[in-house]
Amino acid sequence: MDFQKLVDVYEELENTASGNKMREILSDFFKEVPEEDIAIVSYLTLGRLASEYESVVLGMAEKIALKAVSLAGGVDSSKVKQTLGEMGDAGLVAEKLLKKKPITLVPVGKLTIHDLFSGLHKIAEASGSGSQDMKINTLAAMLQKVSSGGAKYLVRIALGTLRMGVGDMTVLDSLAIAFTGEKKNKAILERAYNFCPDVGIIAETLAKKGLKGVKKIEVKVGRPIKMMLCQRVGKIAEIADKIPGKIAVDEKYDGERLQVHKVNGEITLFSRRMEEVTLQFPDVVEYLQKQVKGKDFIVEGEVVAISEEGKALPFQVLMRRRRKHDVEEYVAKIPVCLFLFDLLYLNGKSYLDKPYLERMTALEKIVKKGEHLTLTKTIVTEDVDEVEKFFNESLQQGYEGIIAKSTAPESIYKPGTRGWLWIKWKKEYVQEMQDTFDLVVIGAFLGKGRRAGVYGALLLAAYNKKEDVFESVTKCGTGFTDAVLGELPQRLGKYKMDRQPARVKVKKEMAPEVWFEPQVVVEVLGAEITRSPIHICAVKDGKGLAIRFPRFIQFRDDKNPEQATTSKEMESIYEN
Repeated sequence: MDFQKLVDVYEELENTASGNKMREILSDFFKEVPEEDIAIVSYLTLGRLASEYESVVLGMAEKIALKAVSLAGGVDSSKVKQTLGEMGDAGLVAEKLLKKKPITLVPVGKLTIHDLFSGLHKIAEASGSGSQDMKINTLAAMLQKVSSGGAKYLVRIALGTLRMGVGDMTVLDSLAIAFTGEKKNKAILERAYNFCPDVGIIAETLAKKGLKGVKKIEVKVGRPIKMMLCQRVGKIAEIADKIPGKIAVDEKYDGERLQVHKVNGEITLFSRRMEEVTLQFPDVVEYLQKQVKGKDFIVEGEVVAISEEGKALPFQVLMRRRRKHDVEEYVAKIPVCLFLFDLLYLNGKSYLDKPYLERMTALEKIVKKGEHLTLTKTIVTEDVDEVEKFFNESLQQGYEGIIAKSTAPESIYKPGTRGWLWIKWKKEYVQEMQDTFDLVVIGAFLGKGRRAGVYGALLLAAYNKKEDVFESVTKCGTGFTDAVLGELPQRLGKYKMDRQPARVKVKKEMAPEVWFEPQVVVEVLGAEITRSPIHICAVKDGKGLAIRFPRFIQFRDDKNPEQATTSKEMESIYEN
């Protein structure tokens, strides 16, 4: 398939303000895509070269891409730099300067999506001496073969700034409509996606084998499974109402959740966002190899930074371990402990459909406890007073709180699902009228006075999973240190848009001065939830839910936008 066909669709999507229209455009296009191309088209439409868990990163800096534009267009680098200053978007620079291309690289033919995909992978794999020149020449050669519009999107893909507002759920919706004729079949695709979070595999299986093939997609060791999520309640006493009978209660740690896969003797660590983080925790890999028995397995746990005395340290300390360089130095500086709390697969057998207690019994048999790897401390009780006592003891140990889990026969592991089988209860929930929320940045307001020149406040949204949209819920302007304020423009810059994103819902009274594609998640502390005429989260009778007196706590780089607090959660908390 010629890349220009994809470019034409991108132009339509970029000029669409409606999520439903976006799905219509995509589903109509998917019907025309040859089945051998559907996986590549799905990846490229998300601005990727592979699934997120494969961590294929182009690693192309803006200045490298602009050198390729300069070479492909025969334009002096000073002119390119000047145009960037005027337009602020490398994609728009490429579109403007490549309307007329000199014959400098003698390209042959048009650029197919396979040529594009191959070229971008070649760039991603390049390293060492001469790699920079190779990247520039490879991108420039491709730019020579595309239209000016194609140059815009090619550069944006190369930089990871496609910014069309299309998400994984948007693609699954569109695939369901295109290949089954009914959006309701997205539920089947989503179930498969929870076991196999790879839109390329889902798309190709659907195109070649239909829904029957998609239904057969199951767990595979080495490929992450979407993590099961927790609900929350308004009062600790409600836990017994939601989970009748015996309740397993785990300590909840202020760390990073990891999913561990062992296959063919090798261990791979995946984060909550399904990013591979194996190289960042070589010590954890060593502990797992020595202390967890099994030819192949999938287990889950929470990795926590600890002091020399073995006391838990805050999440921010652990985040200093998320680095590409000086890893060994920080392994020594910041020791960790991995607390394992679930078993999903062992020696060729899936445990996903096994009740919680059966999974834990099997996990206990394969783990040798130690100082840096152990099992999460758990009690099993029917007494809510015992739950609260355990919660208070957890806080005294410096932990976040507890997670209550069902032990009923139906207490299976449900990938990607937020249900009442697991309920979290954190220390913030017992502060009077206060709660924490993980929200998505969708806009910003320019600062004034002391904050002139930076963003003064952020517009934040909850995720409406049913509609696959982000709904405004609060405007946050407090809790930011000067360092964070200075960091915001750079952190958010790659997601900046010149219009409201298609999957973002905001009332005109709250329209920000700057729009962002919903990508960055932040944690905020709020005083209460109220009904407001100017927000749109879980709107009812013209009024949405709003968080009053929000205060920025931290960035949640370990979460993707679809893992943010949902509109349904907001509604549940408000009702409580």
